[in-house]
Amino acid sequence: MERSSRYVQLLAHLVLAATAVFVLFPYAWMLVTSIKPIADVIAWPIRWLPSAVTLDNYAAILGDSRFLRSLINSAVVSIVVTTLSLALAVPAAYGLTRLVEHGGRPALIGILASQFFPPMVFFVPFYIILQAVGLLNTLPGLVFAYLSVTLPICTWMVATSLRDIPVEIEEAARIDGCGDFRILFEIVLPIATPGIVTAGIFAFVLSWQEYIFALLYTTTERAQTAPVLLFYLLGQHQIDYARLMAAAVLLSIPIAVPFAIIQRFYRSGMTEGGIKG
Repeated sequence: MERSSRYVQLLAHLVLAATAVFVLFPYAWMLVTSIKPIADVIAWPIRWLPSAVTLDNYAAILGDSRFLRSLINSAVVSIVVTTLSLALAVPAAYGLTRLVEHGGRPALIGILASQFFPPMVFFVPFYIILQAVGLLNTLPGLVFAYLSVTLPICTWMVATSLRDIPVEIEEAARIDGCGDFRILFEIVLPIATPGIVTAGIFAFVLSWQEYIFALLYTTTERAQTAPVLLFYLLGQHQIDYARLMAAAVLLSIPIAVPFAIIQRFYRSGMTEGGIKG
């Protein structure tokens, strides 16, 4: 029995290792390609490691004013969308899970069901709306388009987190004289931080890497985001893979670094001990 258990553990570790290699290989290859000289990039047979490490590709992409402008546009849109999504989703989720006696759950199910529609259904209506209000080729127009996707999902995610919080905690606070707003900001939100952070990550990542809406609704450089600019780096007759990979690495940093920092918020059992026997 013990030997069989060891074999099972060994097999599990091998599967996990193979999965990790499969998932991480594209990112490793992207990083390696970004520091290769152009001769190594186009060499055949493939050179897995660079003959010499160079940062010329990063210097070239960072020296492109169009790329820097697109990075700023992506940052502005992502931060605004994340902020508005959480600012609207938190009170909406609290109201649907706590203050609405009837219809809260059906409303949340309806919110989730709205995400089952394919995105292309909204392309033309959004274009007509943005054109009518003069928001085509503008950052506020992109914010409006992204909120239509992030706000429903963020509301659902926060509501799911709030449902896991025992109602007895809030009832005890009301007995002590706390109102709804004080309960929300001083008791509920600190406990629901992991769920709120998760919703914020979702909104930021989606806004940062979204491509289709940005391509359809922005045709000028002043409002184009970084994913759209990467498309134009492909070129008409040839692809500069080294610069493209360098740009991709730079675009991944604002997602990877904050995610690594805020992992401490992902803790289970934050409500344990909140209620006494």
